[in-house]
Amino acid sequence: MRAKLVFRPAISRHLATATVLLFTFIIAGCKTEKDPDQPTILGATPGTAYLGVEYYYNFGAYGGESILDYSLTNAPPWLALEDTSNKARQGIIMRGVPGLTGGARGDADLGEYTDINIVTTDGDMAGFQSFDIKVKRNPLSLEADTFIEGASSTIPNSRRTQCELPDLETQGQHSFSINEYDNEGKNSGTKVVSFPTRPVFVKVVLDQPSVTRVAVAFELTSDYDPRNCDPGESEGSQKCDHSEGNAGLAIPGKDIVALASGDEEQGVSTLQAPSYLTYRDDGLGGVITLEPGITECYIRLEVVDDSFPEPAEAAFLNLTEVRSGLASLGENDTGASTRLVINDNEPRVRFETINGGTRAAQTIGDAPLYAARLTGKRDGEIRAKLGEVEGSTASIGQEFRIGLPDDSGQTNNSNELIFPEGVDEVKFEVRIDKASYSNTGLNDRVILLGLNESYQLGRENYARAGDGDPLRISINEMTHPLDVAGQEDFKVTDLAVGHDGRLFVAGYLPSENNSVQLRIFNQKGESVQTLKVSSGGETLSEPDPVVGFTKREIAEGRVTHHRFELVVAYNTDEPVTGSTEAGAQNIAAALYHYGDAERYVETWSSPLRTGTAGKDVVRWAGIAASGYVVLAGETNGTWPGQRSAGGVDSFLQRIDSLPEKDTDGEGVEPEIKWTRQTGSSSDDHVAGASTTGTSPLLFGSAAGQVNGEPSLGGEDAYFYTTASGSGPLTVYQRGTEGDEQITDGLVKGSTLWLLGNSTHTYTVTAGPDDNLALTSSGSDSQGGFVLGYTAGGKVIRALNLDDAADSSRETFAALTSFAGDLIAAGSTDGAFTANGVADGSISGIVTRISLTPDVEPDAQEPVFRNQWRYQLDGETDIIRLGNYRDDKVVALAREGESWKILLFSPEGRLLNSPN
Repeated sequence: MRAKLVFRPAISRHLATATVLLFTFIIAGCKTEKDPDQPTILGATPGTAYLGVEYYYNFGAYGGESILDYSLTNAPPWLALEDTSNKARQGIIMRGVPGLTGGARGDADLGEYTDINIVTTDGDMAGFQSFDIKVKRNPLSLEADTFIEGASSTIPNSRRTQCELPDLETQGQHSFSINEYDNEGKNSGTKVVSFPTRPVFVKVVLDQPSVTRVAVAFELTSDYDPRNCDPGESEGSQKCDHSEGNAGLAIPGKDIVALASGDEEQGVSTLQAPSYLTYRDDGLGGVITLEPGITECYIRLEVVDDSFPEPAEAAFLNLTEVRSGLASLGENDTGASTRLVINDNEPRVRFETINGGTRAAQTIGDAPLYAARLTGKRDGEIRAKLGEVEGSTASIGQEFRIGLPDDSGQTNNSNELIFPEGVDEVKFEVRIDKASYSNTGLNDRVILLGLNESYQLGRENYARAGDGDPLRISINEMTHPLDVAGQEDFKVTDLAVGHDGRLFVAGYLPSENNSVQLRIFNQKGESVQTLKVSSGGETLSEPDPVVGFTKREIAEGRVTHHRFELVVAYNTDEPVTGSTEAGAQNIAAALYHYGDAERYVETWSSPLRTGTAGKDVVRWAGIAASGYVVLAGETNGTWPGQRSAGGVDSFLQRIDSLPEKDTDGEGVEPEIKWTRQTGSSSDDHVAGASTTGTSPLLFGSAAGQVNGEPSLGGEDAYFYTTASGSGPLTVYQRGTEGDEQITDGLVKGSTLWLLGNSTHTYTVTAGPDDNLALTSSGSDSQGGFVLGYTAGGKVIRALNLDDAADSSRETFAALTSFAGDLIAAGSTDGAFTANGVADGSISGIVTRISLTPDVEPDAQEPVFRNQWRYQLDGETDIIRLGNYRDDKVVALAREGESWKILLFSPEGRLLNSPN
């Protein structure tokens, strides 16, 4: 017994089917023959269809007692089941093309169709499956790489179905008219020029393969407008054709074309187009046709290889209209476009020092040579018009002039350099006339020398700017060594370089009870202020003052401004006004800030006396970014709350500035926040400190075990940081079996660089577990070294500073950072440089140490590798260094009984020679 034509859903209606089967089983009673399975449709239909693209699905089914028949209900008009004569087939194909089949309704077939049913039956039983279809547009899109003048594109392999590849090897030719300009940029006529072209391509992508041809129009466009002139200019002038508003905009028909014009006079015709491309008569657009099944095709364009120096320029390629087929311009049929960027290929020119550097300093009245170096392919003569670039504070024709030396030794004034065929380097002078030079500012003027690009734009056969920074030349106005003592017996002990190039020179006057002074000079070498740090009633003994400068950002509400501060600290065995005497020799510290009258004034009402009952010596003073003062030094006493290790220990001290009592908050007074003391059982030496990190850092050298750290032999380097006067203290004691006598150091980035002297040379090698290890070997004479450590005490670099013959004694005392490198200075009793004279006298030395890898320069392109050495004449010594804007090295030198400020250029040239 069986029900007739039972119409039931497909497998997705399991519950209902199970119920009916159970009911049928009950009616039939006990029966040994198995009933046929319910007709069930297998698979899941695609949920998306596209206009003009075949929608296809091959259904499968099982069940029923006889051959199954299929039908569609609630189907869109474009969708139907394929008629088949093979009635034994278990399944059927459903297909259609939205927009074409079912009446060619086009866009009317767009949208979502729900509850479409496919039904299958064997005549008695039935099953069905319900599904939805969303019909979308078939979008066209564009893809393009950056183009380069003079270079053709290459089409990469693709997984899409590609059309015929266009010819991208044959060179074309294009002619057009340009405006010519006089020296002022005014229009002086027109000229027809002809240049070669290089084929490039833009990829056209059709999202889905169409069953019909798709033809779409395209067009080159740009925001360029010849009427978009700079103020006061008229159309046709250089400042219209190449105005600020037109900067970086390509000109279709001149910079790029769809199809070039050819050149009949030279016998060059237009390039043959692929069969699927047709071009407009104006060569700026056309139509591309994608055959059925093609999803990737190519619009071939041509980039004009002109002779004008240009920045990177941009145009657009737009798909403007679908001429045939069912496709859309973008996802929403609102347009398809891509930005075309064209990079120039004119030769580049770099302006450098003769050594290949891009940073220099020269003194007014000097006229050193510089070099213009040309790179890149070129035909014929190339020109370069010099000019100052943005940020320069000196101008050609006002503060300086360009001179071109000729073969006869004469110099001609000209801002335009000429590179004849085969010549890639031209030397020129930068001349600064001392008599007419004027600078009312405090800072040195800076020349940023580059190309006068506004002059060159639109002019043939000029170079374009090279990569990297322009040539920077700082104009030095201190023409002779600055004698900081004058006729007085001022003994100099320390130096700092501050804002606007101010020089802060600390010292004391033996003739006035060793009273401490801070003398302030500007970059011209003029004295601007003298601070009398100690009171006139004090009689001091070797106070050896140190000075620290900082530039801090201070926030007052929503306004942030800079605050310039100085701290001067010195040794005293006399009472200090307003302070309490603590011991035999203590330390006095005074804080100053830059006031409204453009002079430094006291921040604290009087210096602070700080110390122990023993002998205290200050070695370094500085100011942290948050404003507290840090002192570093040595003591044979015991600071409150601290413990002496024996002998001379190191100490770090923090001093805060708090509002004075009973002054309504108008003044501040110093208060010691904490002091940290540590050392070995022997006498330890403090070389300096730093406030660069989050906590102050102290460094020096010692012959014993500092804070219980193991001694490595002889005198070791050590350093530590601390943020309080209590708690655990981690000291890093580092070195080798030799003596590492530390004299100076600095923190640069995350690296601590320690300067010292030794009779050993140092090497960093890979140790166990790839950790770096410091090793040393004996040397014939004393030399200098620089060791680099991480904050965690790991060695990373070792640099040796010795004379080439290893026969003289070098003693280094000062270290500073400079333009990413290090500058070290001191003295030698021999020949530290190749032309040094070993006459037994002590002479000052200074050297730049490159921290970049030493790479062999290309013979055609000199590379300034930074390292240089300089040796002074006579009985001299350099004890301190400073850095002025990475433009000049400032050196404090002893010359006999005199103290001088000497200045060196970034390449080691003495800028204020007495000669």
